[in-house]
Amino acid sequence: MLGASLAGPCAVIGGLGHLVHQGLMKITLFFAAGVLAERAGVSAIDQMDGIGRRMPVTLAAFTVAALGMIGVPPMAGFISKWHLAIGGYQSGANWVIAVLIASSLLNAAYFLPLLYRAWLKPACDALPSREALAASRTWLLILPGAFTAAAALGAGLFAGFDMSPLGWASLIAERITTR
Repeated sequence: MLGASLAGPCAVIGGLGHLVHQGLMKITLFFAAGVLAERAGVSAIDQMDGIGRRMPVTLAAFTVAALGMIGVPPMAGFISKWHLAIGGYQSGANWVIAVLIASSLLNAAYFLPLLYRAWLKPACDALPSREALAASRTWLLILPGAFTAAAALGAGLFAGFDMSPLGWASLIAERITTR
């Protein structure tokens, strides 16, 4: 909505791209949360201590999505936020940059402590052992999150390609703004 309301080509590209990028990142977070709940019984943040070492694929996907939500380069979230910021600047709405920075800071305040707990703190005693988790590994639970995390990362790394979400958004914005 922000990109469309600014009505500049770069803002529209950022807004449309962010719809896809946000969707990829959020669904990855939900997939990871589901795997954590189903396989490890995690139902609270304090139960995430050390889980990254016990469930590396799931937590790697979660990490990619979280960093994308924050807007860390080269993640998809950075690419769309960058375009929205440029669009805000081009249209004279400099407040948009402040909103995007605030959004990134709020996401960092939420996700970085989770990543710290998952990767750097000692494992919670209530967690199943690494061996028990490996024995119960269900790839049908793990692969969707890994796939969407790879897609979110790829959407950022390959944003300049014509077939990327940003490439499609550029085509749409070009048609809208040339009328």
